[in-house]
Amino acid sequence: MASSAKLAEWTFMVYLAGDNNLAEAGETDLEEMRAVGSTSQVNVVAQFDNARSQGTKRFHIQKGGANETVEDLGPTDSGSPEVLLGFVEWAVKAYPAERYALVLWNHGGGWVPSEIDAIAKEQGTPNYNVKEATQRAATPLARAFFRTTLQRIFSVPSPAERAICSDDGTGHSLDTVELGEVLAQVQARIGKPLDLLGMDACLMSNVEVAYQARPYVRYIVASEEVEPNEGWPYEQVLQRLVDNVQLPTEELAAHIVEAYIQSYKDSGYDGDVTQTALDPSQVDRLATSLDVLAEALIKKMPAAADDMWAALRKSTYFYDRTLWDISCFCEELASLKDADIKKAAKAVQEVLKRGAGNFVIAESHRGPRVSRCKGVSIYIPTLTDISPFYQELEYARDHKWLKLLKAYEGA
Repeated sequence: MASSAKLAEWTFMVYLAGDNNLAEAGETDLEEMRAVGSTSQVNVVAQFDNARSQGTKRFHIQKGGANETVEDLGPTDSGSPEVLLGFVEWAVKAYPAERYALVLWNHGGGWVPSEIDAIAKEQGTPNYNVKEATQRAATPLARAFFRTTLQRIFSVPSPAERAICSDDGTGHSLDTVELGEVLAQVQARIGKPLDLLGMDACLMSNVEVAYQARPYVRYIVASEEVEPNEGWPYEQVLQRLVDNVQLPTEELAAHIVEAYIQSYKDSGYDGDVTQTALDPSQVDRLATSLDVLAEALIKKMPAAADDMWAALRKSTYFYDRTLWDISCFCEELASLKDADIKKAAKAVQEVLKRGAGNFVIAESHRGPRVSRCKGVSIYIPTLTDISPFYQELEYARDHKWLKLLKAYEGA
């Protein structure tokens, strides 16, 4: 395996959980990576669980695929945190570098009913009917990163309770808790925080995720919206990196945002797309301003519940009305007559302004439905009860949003 006393500048790790209906998209992304390939200063490595080849392979990506190192791992469970950590451990040992990026390319099209059914049966799920697997595959649960997320939900006693858990929306509760635990272990293996966490996945640019990841990651790139099958434009991302290996990580994160949106503009894609670069070290500023807003709304309950709903109806939501663009929501709240709510909402909008040194480093979007978005969502369930797992999140424990959600639900 490649190793040297002299560290490369970057090791860029891509974890493709493609044992699903988007295996072909994963193959396309590998070819995009091969259009650039590794250099002496940038190691591009990937682990691909490919449904079409019935197994998992590790690659040290080379330009055009020439003389590419490929390791066949046989069947793996790409939803297992241990499999992901094994990939990181291998990459760090084989290709040590000054800086590390990890891109999580998740289930994309989602856990299919047969996979969910198998997990439910393994768990001995109480009061389970095979139809439930199909029902859950049509909810945000299908987009969970980790098998452990599904396992815990299917240990809940009744179908009604499991429905509330699964409608939590990807990027929250159990999946986010598990992500934080995985990132803590990634940091332990690297010996320092991960320089860049990329989520070539859906719905992950939100305050709860950033807060959970903040001790372990320097920068995050993620999307508020569901991503199209094509995902990230890896050729453009990697070309910028190999052309300027000393590029500050913050600038690389901003470049990924712009390259992502430009790729869909160039292809003529007519759907809605979003992408955001975040600095988790600044998330406390947003959390504090949201605390003030939560307090202002709680103080005015139950009347404020009507104001919240009126604001939400005019705001942009993602996936089943569980995740809402914070800036849109606050823009609508700022139009209210109540001085305290108006002031607090405007303060949140101020914190969400993008730029170097801010929580939102860069943000871009395309499409009419997301035209007012500013890059970060938050959990507000409107069609279901509050997930019982939401309270496990560090953000929910440390701040006042859960208290607001309970007051809103009670009103």
